[in-house]
Amino acid sequence: MKAWRQIAVLAANDLRLTVRDRASFVWMLLLPLALMWMFGAMNRGGPPQKASLAVDDRDGGWLAKALIKELPGERIEVTAVQPGQAAAAAKTPPPARTLVIPQGFTVNVLAGHPQKLRLENASVARQEFSLAAEAHIVRAIVRIVGRLAETGPAAAGDVDGAGQRRAFESLASRPALVSVAVSTAGGGHPVPQGFAQSVPGTLTMTVLMMTLIYGAVFLTLEKRQGMIRRQAALPLSRGTVFLGKLAGRFLLAGVQAVLLLLAGAFLFHVSWGSSPGGLALLLGAYLLTVAALSTFLGAILSTPEQASAVGWVSSMLLAALGGCWWPSEVMPRWLWSSAHVLPTPWAMDGLHALISFGRGIEAVVLPAAVLLGFAALFSALGARFLRFD
Repeated sequence: MKAWRQIAVLAANDLRLTVRDRASFVWMLLLPLALMWMFGAMNRGGPPQKASLAVDDRDGGWLAKALIKELPGERIEVTAVQPGQAAAAAKTPPPARTLVIPQGFTVNVLAGHPQKLRLENASVARQEFSLAAEAHIVRAIVRIVGRLAETGPAAAGDVDGAGQRRAFESLASRPALVSVAVSTAGGGHPVPQGFAQSVPGTLTMTVLMMTLIYGAVFLTLEKRQGMIRRQAALPLSRGTVFLGKLAGRFLLAGVQAVLLLLAGAFLFHVSWGSSPGGLALLLGAYLLTVAALSTFLGAILSTPEQASAVGWVSSMLLAALGGCWWPSEVMPRWLWSSAHVLPTPWAMDGLHALISFGRGIEAVVLPAAVLLGFAALFSALGARFLRFD
């Protein structure tokens, strides 16, 4: 018990030194909150964009109006070109794409004469939206032609086509004979976005950054000022001193992580999942990894300037490759796979499994085990290279 008390005293002293630095409040809490809000607001997503389609109906017949009625859909927004709008085109931006229905369309189609519809795309029109609009137009044409085929030619006495029109409208109002039910096949999952991406990503990045920088900087200062040497001269084993340094950095990372967890839940309304045990296991393993890496850097670096620079650069690199800035799903598959030689991708995989995909503790057992392996490696290296003289 005496050794554990000594480790706790050393850890508490390291935390006290960090908290005494007034700038630590900004870097450890205010900056992460600002990043969570900024990246979450920028990447909120939203409903899919619709393709816009303007219709220039130069015919005005009932068949042209029936065609226009068939055009709107979930992914396309149809507007009509009003008479006289062409004269005002010089003052207003032209539509991205316009469907032109020629004059005489209704009469000629009913008479069996081929007709051509023209889709005009402006130079600013996005190709994928134009292709979607073209698909909607073809679908509408097929429906119109199918109904005309069912109505058959106009009767001999139906001079103005009123009877054929009534038959056509009756067919249009009947329930669909065939419908398609669409459901998820069970594979894949949505890409995290908004605060579900920015909050865990910022937590993972800033806990890593602040622990690496503060932990490594203070350890190099202690070596420079002889504090490590004096602590080693006390009735403390070198293993106890090292574990005290490791525990201090774990405590520093833990305090910041808890504050950011609470901020994510109450300020940004992010659910941390339905498995508190899984979250505790994953974060505990990650915090231990970060603490061990910080201690290792402090052991091998000589000056606070080196520690600050290396901590900053390495945390940025680990955050970028770990999916802290953007969802790992948007990364090339080879890069995502190779990045798993680093600890941050494992932490983000586990957090997204809990937050975005609603999984339980079983989903974080492997990431936590890998992170504990990183922690053991960095701890062994830190203990090997930390000098007490």
